[in-house]
Amino acid sequence: MPRALRIHGFTGIEGIQMDEVPMPEPAGREVRLRVEAFALNYGDLGLMEDDYVFSLELPSCFGDEAAGIVDAVGPEVTRFRPGDRVSTVTFRNEGYPVDAEYCLFPEDYLAAYPERLSAVEGTSIWVQYLTAYYAFFEVAEITENDFILVTAASSSAGMGATQLAGLAGAKVIGTTRTSANAGFIRETGAHEVIATEEEDVSARILEITDGKGVRVVYDPVGGKLTAHYADAFGQDAIVFLYGDMSREPTVVPIAEAIRKNAVIRPHSVYNFVDKPMLRERGIKFVYDALDAGLIKPLIDKVFPLDRFREAFEYQVAAKGRRGKIVIKIDG
Repeated sequence: MPRALRIHGFTGIEGIQMDEVPMPEPAGREVRLRVEAFALNYGDLGLMEDDYVFSLELPSCFGDEAAGIVDAVGPEVTRFRPGDRVSTVTFRNEGYPVDAEYCLFPEDYLAAYPERLSAVEGTSIWVQYLTAYYAFFEVAEITENDFILVTAASSSAGMGATQLAGLAGAKVIGTTRTSANAGFIRETGAHEVIATEEEDVSARILEITDGKGVRVVYDPVGGKLTAHYADAFGQDAIVFLYGDMSREPTVVPIAEAIRKNAVIRPHSVYNFVDKPMLRERGIKFVYDALDAGLIKPLIDKVFPLDRFREAFEYQVAAKGRRGKIVIKIDG
């Protein structure tokens, strides 16, 4: 019987167990994958504490980002066949968890990834790049004239956003808590870096932009940080709040937003990928950029399946990590 990670109690990482489960059988338009690797995300931590956009009935497998080989297909599947290399496109995937040796997934939310990428890289694509794609290219329509503030710029999501902004020629100002990661963030493509615990964030933004301010903010942190950059909103700024890393209530800077006609916009890839045209457009954009070598996912650390608990503990504790954390399934 294949093994799967399952949450048995909403007690954080301690609530996870590795169980043997029945081999899933595809029906309808479902595809079964032999999983080669799956990636960790902050949303996993929310699920473990019953603090996410959807809840689970326990015990439950979880996870939404995997790469593998098509092993079997349902009778209505038309796009894939056994042997295809694919990865899962994130969506509100209740009922389709992937942190296992085998998983089922709807064919509409599977995508081929370029041959140049390994399975570890293939599982590290869609969450980080599609989330930024929809914010930057479908909503904000960024250009080479824009300054973009990317907070937590050394995170995998931050690095993905920096890479995509660079495709449009926009200038990225990345933030990090201390200057220790500044050099690395510049290497990922950031124009400038601000250490939030060492500098006046708004003052530095205005200095970097010659008083223009930032038109787009891409922020997974929220909390009190929002107030620290609000004085540097550019005219008609858009703030994409796509995470809750601070775990604090986000301060909405009303006066500053009114002054610059800024919009504070909660953002999730989930609200775009469920629309077929947007989903296919985003997948094509990211695939083409990957295939051309214009962007590439960075991997911080890879763990074997048997060390899954250590991997999640590293996800929580590693403040200076530089890329995705992935669990690789050998064999």
